[in-house]
Amino acid sequence: MTSGIAITAAVLTLAGAIALAGCGSGYTRVREIKPAPESFIGKEVRLQGAVGKPVDPARPDAYLLRDGSGEIMVVTRGGLPAQGSEVAVRGIVRSVVSRGVGWSLELRVEETERLR
Repeated sequence: MTSGIAITAAVLTLAGAIALAGCGSGYTRVREIKPAPESFIGKEVRLQGAVGKPVDPARPDAYLLRDGSGEIMVVTRGGLPAQGSEVAVRGIVRSVVSRGVGWSLELRVEETERLR
């Protein structure tokens, strides 16, 4: 009887681990990118979240995407999604050094496909 309980516990533990592994659903969180951008630059990521405000009227192709862990600029080749809508995108993480008051590293995702 004890070995039956141990086997049942092992099966349930394995099933739980498999279920939790699926929770990530293949999307990268902004909080994963921002602290270590060098490991993401030039790589493809999938992001999902709410569309924030457009970045700048001078950049009609860019908006902020907020996923609950942070926000990142997304540059799109298509039209801007409606502010407040939920989107999922696939894109390449890029960086550019910008100069304002000082030098800063600006991250963006260049959208290659809008998944929803």
